[in-house]
Amino acid sequence: MKFLLKISNNPLLPIILLAGVWFTTKDILMLTAAIMILMTLQVVIEKIVNGKVAKMLFISWCLLIPLGAITLLLRDPIFLQWKFSIVHWLLGGMLAFSQFLNGQSFLKTMLISVGPQLESVPEFAWRKVTYFMAIAFVAIGTINLYFIYFSDIETWVNFKLFGVTILNMAIMSVSLFYLFSHSSETDKT
Repeated sequence: MKFLLKISNNPLLPIILLAGVWFTTKDILMLTAAIMILMTLQVVIEKIVNGKVAKMLFISWCLLIPLGAITLLLRDPIFLQWKFSIVHWLLGGMLAFSQFLNGQSFLKTMLISVGPQLESVPEFAWRKVTYFMAIAFVAIGTINLYFIYFSDIETWVNFKLFGVTILNMAIMSVSLFYLFSHSSETDKT
């Protein structure tokens, strides 16, 4: 079962499956149903294996199911499209407010499990990266609105599948590079 969890949490899996559905059908309703099924499977597998579901996955799923259902019932993709912006804004807001309110970086807790050497990164670097990523997520959610209202559905799907993936990888790469460079500075001294 842990193997299924690893596969379902691989970020390339949804991109490949959803791109496959989109490019074979070009049907936003089929894509919506596929997204709903895939994310529901992720939630169920994570609940079975870990006994709990990650907060961000659960929030995203809780938004997806009603907005996806409305999209399918009304045959209007706008509800699914807005879910994407809402999730990015929530993630950006969570990062910024967790840092602002209690000073403890939610991001730091997550990333130290990936790279234990990040534990030596100074607090100012964590603050900068947290705010950088918060602003980036809010910006991606806002850019999504442009694609919703000023492009066709095919362009929006391509932006969501490929553009956002590239943007998220770039944001994460820049952030990790910055953090690891501060980690190595601390280790040298």
